[in-house]
Amino acid sequence: MTVVFDTAHVPFDQYEMLILPFVTLGLAVYNLLRGGRRKWVTILGGVTVFLFLLVFVLPLADYYHVRAALTDGSAKTVEGVISQHERKTTKRWTGSSRGVGVSSFNSYTTTTSEQFFVGKQWFWLRVGDFPSGASFTNAKDPPLPLKDGTRVRVTWFEDPWNGGETRIVRFEVDEASAAAAARRGPAFTPQADASSAGASAAPSPAAGLPADFAAFWQRFAAAAAKGDRDGVKALTRFPFLFAGTPLDGDRFDTIWMGIFPEPLRPCFGTASPVRDGDAWSVSCGAYVYVFEKNAPGWQLASFTADPEALQ
Repeated sequence: MTVVFDTAHVPFDQYEMLILPFVTLGLAVYNLLRGGRRKWVTILGGVTVFLFLLVFVLPLADYYHVRAALTDGSAKTVEGVISQHERKTTKRWTGSSRGVGVSSFNSYTTTTSEQFFVGKQWFWLRVGDFPSGASFTNAKDPPLPLKDGTRVRVTWFEDPWNGGETRIVRFEVDEASAAAAARRGPAFTPQADASSAGASAAPSPAAGLPADFAAFWQRFAAAAAKGDRDGVKALTRFPFLFAGTPLDGDRFDTIWMGIFPEPLRPCFGTASPVRDGDAWSVSCGAYVYVFEKNAPGWQLASFTADPEALQ
């Protein structure tokens, strides 16, 4: 994992914003020394205080508030692949009009937001819209290219100062999966990737696996990625071991959405199985899927989850 953002290493660099209150303070002092009207001196003094609070005190308080999350136990960490990523800019008219359809002036404001899932955790960013740059909002130009299928590790906390919004204090990216996601493009699906053999594409997660398990994994990953419950069920061994409890086929139907949630499914297009004794396992976020070989061949045999990672 490559660290692309870490609050612990972000300096507070908004001292140049003090120019604004100093300018208004200078004007207030100038008017006072020149015998200006007390009203204007009072107004300029009030503007000075307001600007000082707005452009310096508030950002500084926000900066230390975010950094405190690194040490006060409120920060959580999730690792998995990005899914359902969307970045959009909204333009809103804020002009003034006189009469019906007659505008005296046109003015617009634009806001950019970005959202995505990592496993089951949803993140929504107001790009560059916090008092300080202490949390990750992907506001750099150009922004970090986040794409579905990229494996990341995100540390965040729920900010009580902003209605419980998730604020990211550390963002790590697996460069190999990021490069693969970029090569696949936005229209990637496991089925489309398999049908483009011979074209320039990312290495298959099945590369280097035993031939029989590789063939099984390609079928299973394709079914899981597109949410094909019956396809996954056909490749599952019953009784199926769920957190130590054996379940038959009917019970599997009831837990399907819980162990193959929609935000997690893109992970199966990029995850690489790892050897686990005589079995193979795949980790997607906090979930671990174990595959074993039986008389019918390779099958999904059991499922478990890390309770701490799910918190």
